Amino acid sequence: MFKLMGAYTFNKNLISYNGLRFIKLLGTGSKDGFSIIPDFACYVIISVWENDEIRKKFTNENKLFKEIINKSSRRVEIKVDPYNYTGSWNGVNPFENKSTYKKGKILVLTRARVKLNKLISFFINTSVAAKSINSKKGAEYYKGVGELPIIEQATISVWKSEKSMKNYAYSDKKHLEIINKARKNKWYSEELFVRSNITFLKKFK
Repeated sequence: MFKLMGAYTFNKNLISYNGLRFIKLLGTGSKDGFSIIPDFACYVIISVWENDEIRKKFTNENKLFKEIINKSSRRVEIKVDPYNYTGSWNGVNPFENKSTYKKGKILVLTRARVKLNKLISFFINTSVAAKSINSKKGAEYYKGVGELPIIEQATISVWKSEKSMKNYAYSDKKHLEIINKARKNKWYSEELFVRSNITFLKKFK
């Protein structure tokens, strides 16, 4: 799997398709995702499409993508409907969408590019915050992912409701401390935050 991801990294034309607006193939860290030791058993693909029919056609035709699926022992497919978003990813925000919260489970995506001179401070502090989320009610899943270890860092979390996510985000002391430090010390050169309704979630063996 790592070899396939590497092939895409050095030749992005391997996953180029009409109707594909945005795609990222991401590795993950072990444990909660913030370990410097990679989790070679877990990878994430984030993609944005003009419509679902194009996505389905791509998954049936693209050689690299089919090989990734065939080599996976299990996978989880999640479709989302973004309703709250701010910031950018490589200069664009592909998650802009006219929608509202539908009163169900949500997926939260956060992403940041960490300044090189802030890496040590970022890593130490976010590792503490990552541990705090595991004890919170309402967080069904949490994983740190990224394009580059520590430098290009993102998190994906699934929550029972928007309320449970806000209870953590606005009341957890460790989390609030990290946010304040990030702003005060200007850790990031780019940030993105997206909340999405989960419209489809299926586990494949």
